[in-house]
Amino acid sequence: MFFDFLARTTNLEKYYLYVPKICLRVMGFWPASPRTQLINVWSVFNFLILLIGVLTELHAGFSLLSTNLEKALDTLCPAGTSAVTVLKMILISYYRKDFILVLEKMHQMLFGDYRKDNKYVLAYKRIIRHHSVMAARVNFTPFLAGFITCTAYNLKPLVLAWIFWSKGKEIVWLTPFNMTMPPVFVHGLLYPLGYLFTAYTGYVTIFMFGGCDALYFEYCAHIAALLKMLQVDVKLLFAKFNEKLSLNAEDSLYMEQQLKLIIRRHNAIIEMTNFFRQRYAIITLAHFVSASMVIGASIFEMMTYSGFGRFIYLGYTVAALSQLAVYCYGGTLVAENSVHLSTVIFKCNWFICSPR
Repeated sequence: MFFDFLARTTNLEKYYLYVPKICLRVMGFWPASPRTQLINVWSVFNFLILLIGVLTELHAGFSLLSTNLEKALDTLCPAGTSAVTVLKMILISYYRKDFILVLEKMHQMLFGDYRKDNKYVLAYKRIIRHHSVMAARVNFTPFLAGFITCTAYNLKPLVLAWIFWSKGKEIVWLTPFNMTMPPVFVHGLLYPLGYLFTAYTGYVTIFMFGGCDALYFEYCAHIAALLKMLQVDVKLLFAKFNEKLSLNAEDSLYMEQQLKLIIRRHNAIIEMTNFFRQRYAIITLAHFVSASMVIGASIFEMMTYSGFGRFIYLGYTVAALSQLAVYCYGGTLVAENSVHLSTVIFKCNWFICSPR
């Protein structure tokens, strides 16, 4: 049932913010969730777990730079992604009320602004379904790539331990991610706790960056849908007067009133986009910088070293590239549909209108 949203036959409302809602709810950071004491404790717990993981991982990575470059890069790559995820946690919490406000406004414009005319309703639903299905499928790709990569990291110590055991060698117990921890959590009796701690920090990162990135793309996709709906409004409005070479006073007044409504909706979309963009500016910048560094380090690792790690870094590179693609494609959807609105208007018989 979790994968029902990938099918086009699923209820339209179910698609709306499905992937970001699931990912962020799991970690307790979904803005629209009621802030009960349990959710607050859960979100703070996940934040502290990841923060400790990032600090210990960065310390371990920088300590290894001068002695073991391969292990240092193996440590710093996931540390960089986790550090940006901590920033995303902070900003998602800080702008929580703003996100609730803008998401409610967008939902109202998408699902509560249908016209009584059946042509409008059907056209709107086709546009919303197309963009919603696309957003759900695109958002699921980086989340799945990240989940597979994290799972590969978590299985790596167990696979190596099995290899050592099968060859009759002394088993070397490692943690999924390299962190500076007391020896008792790495080689002693508390090794299972150390293993679970490092493994869990990876999944916190995956669900948080999956949710935050999905929220960004989903918002862009729905803004693009709203702009597409404006294009439909313009086309259907002018289609009523296709047979006329000019408008009389009554038709001109009707045209003016309808164009005012379209312009108001367009201004509301522009304001919503600017409002959301300002809240995501820091996240976007940090994401591009960290993802670029991770991709560079991962490709260097794949070209320099061999073994099981190559497969992990291949998955890591795919995950980082898919994250960047989500941000780039989301912005492209908004930009292209915004520009196309002027093209649609120009192709209509605008010359029948009065100068006003």
